[in-house]
Amino acid sequence: MDSRGESILSGLDGEEEHDRMMRRSPESLRHGAPLNRVAEEESTDAMGLDETTGQELEPEDIEEEIELELEENGLYSGSYKRLLALYTFVASDSVGHFCGSRTAPSLEVILSSAMFSLGHQLRVPLYSFSSFLLRPHIASLLSTLLYVLVVNSLRLASLAMLQVRHNMVYPTPTWQDPSLHTVWWLSLNIAEVLVALVQGYQHLALYRDVMVPPGREREFLERLKHAATPQQNNGDHYAWRYSNEYTSQQSHDDIREVEAQSREAPPRDVAALNSQIDRDFDKLLAVKSREELEEVYGTAVIKIPVFVSCLQRFDSIILSVGLTLLLSSAYLRSPLSVPVSDSKILPYPTFSYSPFAVTFPVVLIVHTFLSSLYTPMILPRIGLHTAAYVSVLVSLMCFFAGLAMWGALS
Repeated sequence: MDSRGESILSGLDGEEEHDRMMRRSPESLRHGAPLNRVAEEESTDAMGLDETTGQELEPEDIEEEIELELEENGLYSGSYKRLLALYTFVASDSVGHFCGSRTAPSLEVILSSAMFSLGHQLRVPLYSFSSFLLRPHIASLLSTLLYVLVVNSLRLASLAMLQVRHNMVYPTPTWQDPSLHTVWWLSLNIAEVLVALVQGYQHLALYRDVMVPPGREREFLERLKHAATPQQNNGDHYAWRYSNEYTSQQSHDDIREVEAQSREAPPRDVAALNSQIDRDFDKLLAVKSREELEEVYGTAVIKIPVFVSCLQRFDSIILSVGLTLLLSSAYLRSPLSVPVSDSKILPYPTFSYSPFAVTFPVVLIVHTFLSSLYTPMILPRIGLHTAAYVSVLVSLMCFFAGLAMWGALS
C-alpha cells in the first residue's frame, strides 16, 4: 500500500488550507492546474482512463476505473462505519445460534473454552516446529495436520474429564441418554466463535485509515495527483504510481532529516517528532498486516461479503458439533471409556475398538482437509467463496453423521 494514500487520508483534519482544498469540487481543482494541461486531460488522468481509446465509457465502467485507481494507491471506496454495522450482523447471527437453547451448563462451557484456548496457543509452536523441518508452504500443511491431531485429542480428553461414561444410563450412546446433553454443549465451543468475531473486527480496523468516503473518490485522486510534483517525477505525471526507487531514497533522506532535527530541536519538538515517528510506524505495521491478510485471502478483507462471513461462523459451529458427536459416539462404544471396575461386568460385544479405530482416522482426514482449504497455499487459488461452500457442505455431512451415530435420525 502506498504511504501517500494514507497521508491523504490523515491530512483531512490538518491545516485550514487542506480543508479548503477538500471542500472544493474536482472542477475547481482543475481550474488551478497548469495552463499546459486542459480540463479534459486532468479529468481523464484523475480517473485513470486511457486517452487513446477514443471511446466513451458507461457510468458503471467509470466507477470501476476509479475504484481500480484508488486500489492502486492503497485506498478503498466505502464507509468504515457501514462496514462495522454490516459485520455486527455477523456477530448477532453467531450469537443467535446459542440463544435458542436453554441455559448452558457452566462446566461444559468452561472446559470447552479452556481446551480451545490451549489448542489455539499451540498454533504458533506447531508452525515453528513445522517450519524448522520443511519449507514454509509445506510447513503450513504439516502444522495444520498437527493442530487437527491436538484439537481432536483434546476433545477426547474433555469426554474423559467430564466422566461421560460414568453418568450414562444406557450401555451404548443414544439420543435418549442424558449424556447427549453434555456432549452437545461441550461441542458448541463458544470461545472459538467469540475469538473469530474479535479477529474479524481487528481485521476491519486495519482498513479504517484507508477508506475513502463515498462520492469523494475523484477528490482524493486529485489530491494524489497533485501530491506528485514535477521535481519528483521529472515531468512524468504518472511516475508516482511506480516510483519505488524514489520512495526508497526519500525514506532514507527523511530518516536522516529526522535524526538531524531531533539533535537540534528543543525537548518539546523532540516529543512531537517521536509521536510522529510512532504514528508512521503504526501505519507501516497496518500496511504489512493488510498485505499479509490479502495474500492469504486473495482479496481485501473489506470485500468479503457478509453472507460469506456468516457462513464461516455457521460452518465452525456445525463442524465442531458434528466431529464431537462422531468422536464421542465411537469413544463411548470402545473399552477406552469403560472404567476398570466395569470392564469385567459389561459384555465384550457391546464394546469394541473397531468403531473408534475407524472413526478417529476419518475425523482426522476430514478435519485436516477442511482446515487445509484455509492455508496460504490453497485458499488464494480456490477463493474464499469456494472454501466456505465446500466447508459448509462437508460440515453438514459430519453433523448428520454424528446424529446418526447417536441414533437421533432413526
